[in-house]
Amino acid sequence: MPTGHAGLFSVRESKVNQHRSSWSFQVGSFASIAIRVHVTFVLLFAYFVYLTTPDDRVTEGLLVAAVFGCVLAHELGHALVAKLFGIQTTDITLYPFGGIASITAQPGPRAELAIALAGPAVNFAVVVGLLPFIDVAHLESISQSTTGQPAFSFREKLLLANLSIAIFNLLPALPMDGGRVLRALLAILRVPNPTQIAARVSKVLSVAMAIGALYLGQPILLFISFLVFIGAVQEQVRADSRSLAESFCVEDVMVPRSLLETMPHGTTISRALRSSFNSLQPLFLVTIGDDPSGVVFREDILEHAATSPDDYISAIVFRDLPSIDVKAPLASAMAALEQSQSHVAFVTKDDSFAGILAYDRIADFLLMKGIRNHFPQEDETEWPSPH
Repeated sequence: MPTGHAGLFSVRESKVNQHRSSWSFQVGSFASIAIRVHVTFVLLFAYFVYLTTPDDRVTEGLLVAAVFGCVLAHELGHALVAKLFGIQTTDITLYPFGGIASITAQPGPRAELAIALAGPAVNFAVVVGLLPFIDVAHLESISQSTTGQPAFSFREKLLLANLSIAIFNLLPALPMDGGRVLRALLAILRVPNPTQIAARVSKVLSVAMAIGALYLGQPILLFISFLVFIGAVQEQVRADSRSLAESFCVEDVMVPRSLLETMPHGTTISRALRSSFNSLQPLFLVTIGDDPSGVVFREDILEHAATSPDDYISAIVFRDLPSIDVKAPLASAMAALEQSQSHVAFVTKDDSFAGILAYDRIADFLLMKGIRNHFPQEDETEWPSPH
């Protein structure tokens, strides 16, 4: 039975035309939240069932399904509490080692604390709900037994799974719930650089987990320690990017209208394809007359050119993009893009269209600025003029 972490909630910096991975598929929805399952989850489910004896396969299959049902409930706990703070969740995806609830914006410290605690609280609630149906004396006798394989019942296994999920997720390591709780508490206490501190703690814990996994011969724990380390690095990079973005405004990063290649909304996809061959732009502004209608992405032109070349690009245009003022702080623009689940925004100046702001361009801009900050320029030297 899988014993990995229950799951994470993450801020997804999504593209307007983001296509879901072909490795996951939607199995339903709850409260307008898409519930998705990664194909590797199905394979792991089948693997664990296969490992059991034929007489126990039905029971083991039901147990694995019940455990991941609790993982889903854990993620829904995150999502529903996030909704109370006005933060939407786009989807929940179940992976072999847990699940991820993708929320659309970075919550404030108090909101993050509540959202992070909501997941483990669901698992503790399941434990409390199962206790009346558990023979505690039987559990104690098994724990004290030194011979044979522990004969836990279905309910006991489910209780222990939820208990381990809750406790493991509360370890103070990003991007797990405990790491987010630590960061939120540091921010509430006004400790400088809370993400950097939480990330350092996470890295230390991930190394300790890796050492323990090697000592105990637990490859799954070793894999989880790797995920924790990578997650901590990503959180630190995201925090550094937000901090750096405070120094700039939208005007510093936007693509002005004069530099944008445009296509009339009546352009056919085949003609747009020919035009895209002569351009390095990843997207094009689509106009109706002189007014911007939306944007069309090169990858979507390529995708539809083979099947519907005579259709107009108006069929694949992304409209209703958020509008951001040219003087808005870059950090607030990033938050607005995340909140709207958009990769692109229209930039306005005096209520008129002035250009486009793309998330990829922001990321590249901040990366270059960050590299430049790590390598300060040498003082300029005046060269003597020839006499």
